[in-house]
Amino acid sequence: MKKMIKMSLVAAVAVAGLTTTASAGNLEDMIKDTKMAGYVRYQLVTDHENSTDTDEQAKIVAKITTPVNDMVTANVKMVAGETSTQNADTKAAMNITEGNFVIKAAGATVIAGLQTSQSPFMANNGDTRSHGFTALVPAGPATIAAAYYTTTVGGGLASPAMTNDVLALGALVKAGPANINLWYATVEDGANLSNGGDIADTLNTLNTAFDDASAMSVELTAKAGPVDVQVMHTEVENGGDTLGALTKAVVTGKAGNISYMAAYAMTAEEGGQVTLDNDSDAKSDLGLDNLNMQSVADATAFAVSGKIKMDNNMCASIAYLAGDTAGTDFDELDVKVGYSVSKNFKASLLYAMGDDAGTDFGYSQIELKYTF
Repeated sequence: MKKMIKMSLVAAVAVAGLTTTASAGNLEDMIKDTKMAGYVRYQLVTDHENSTDTDEQAKIVAKITTPVNDMVTANVKMVAGETSTQNADTKAAMNITEGNFVIKAAGATVIAGLQTSQSPFMANNGDTRSHGFTALVPAGPATIAAAYYTTTVGGGLASPAMTNDVLALGALVKAGPANINLWYATVEDGANLSNGGDIADTLNTLNTAFDDASAMSVELTAKAGPVDVQVMHTEVENGGDTLGALTKAVVTGKAGNISYMAAYAMTAEEGGQVTLDNDSDAKSDLGLDNLNMQSVADATAFAVSGKIKMDNNMCASIAYLAGDTAGTDFDELDVKVGYSVSKNFKASLLYAMGDDAGTDFGYSQIELKYTF
């Protein structure tokens, strides 16, 4: 009986193959220009303040891009991630973060469908996903941007936050060696999606405040000799009351095989929350691996970093952030060594330590990452 079943399956496949031979060439034409890019990453994080606390973090990101015709391109992006702690049973979470069509005509670009935000108020790291439309229209030396998202879910896979009916408008202006980016956004309401605990309470407070919020951002970037300069101010308000504001100035440059950065940032007395998706990876934030300015109120801080490429395969970096909030100091020191096993496969070791408003932290992270 099993052999007959197997033969029946083989016959079915053969018949299907014969009936579709005529379209095989068309299928080959359809997929020949399709591109896939992404990465597979594994991290092992050990908390040295608590010797029993070890996390394993796995993440897979894959994006498929295929042309539909001369004007339209289709994109699909999948993000799967899992964080496992000792003695905890967890399951991987998988999200489709992009499923959209990019339409280009007469110099304009329209993105329709599930996408990542173009504004500085949300992270563009593959975790935040927005449902809606984005339009980019050239106008002389400027590009006018407009976006409407019915729903946006962000804040990472573990503790998502939601904002609804987000309308964002932007003007991206090039003036000689400088670029000026202006953004404004409004949010009709937000909803808490967390599962409980301190994070849920925090997100619930933030999203309640987003019931009728607005956000604005002004960014100036310019090249001054061998360095690049960025000055940015972002703030979020609700009913005229400031929920959070952050101002930062960043200088980056490169000298030989050394890259460097110096930055200064300050937050408003009300807080530093300047993202609409509760994600510290947004462009408007400033931080290191553990500390970020978005999480502190009435704070000032400076950060410096340097990276040296020792040969074609190895590099080392060091970064330091220090500041104070309400008279309480905080600081973080990160030391990282990376090695390229091959062109697309890298291994790194990170050690981070610091003081978060009186609480010491220290942990190490081993990371393996393959890009494709």
